[in-house]
Amino acid sequence: MARTKQQKELIVLLALVVVAAVVWYVYFGHHQVTGSASANEKYEPINAVDYQTVFDGLKAAESTEYKPSGRNIFVAGPAAPVTPATSTGEQKPLKPAFQKVGPDLPAPPPPPVLTWKFFGYGMLPSNGARSAFLLEGEDLVHIVGEGDTVQKTLRITHIGNDRIEYEDINTGLKNSSPLETPPPA
Repeated sequence: MARTKQQKELIVLLALVVVAAVVWYVYFGHHQVTGSASANEKYEPINAVDYQTVFDGLKAAESTEYKPSGRNIFVAGPAAPVTPATSTGEQKPLKPAFQKVGPDLPAPPPPPVLTWKFFGYGMLPSNGARSAFLLEGEDLVHIVGEGDTVQKTLRITHIGNDRIEYEDINTGLKNSSPLETPPPA
């Protein structure tokens, strides 16, 4: 005989209830008392009458004094070296903590230099991009904007009211030049 869907669901439900009952019985159904104390042994209380050793330890801890070691705990790294005094009272220098090994590193490259004079700026349309006026030599004027490259390796990064900022394309080093007044013609 064919079973209906409702009868199949009822059988599955009863099977799940039986599985849940077995799991509950395995985990919670029977308890065993574990531990060193059992009902058959005689209880013996601990000896808590002599507190003198505890009080002696507390008194020793209270009487300690803080003596600084000279190290600043808020600064990372080793403590500053202390020079020991000799019997005559003079201080002898300490050996350095480490010896430098290998060649000296080369000096960093100097910042870029704009040889042209920055003598003014302007904006053609109102609220437009700024243009800087740079004087090369005595009579050659260059009009440059931000992002333009001058002297083959210098890129203009910012044109301000009183200075022009630029960076070297090759090294990424930055520098600036102040606004200068050109000599009268």
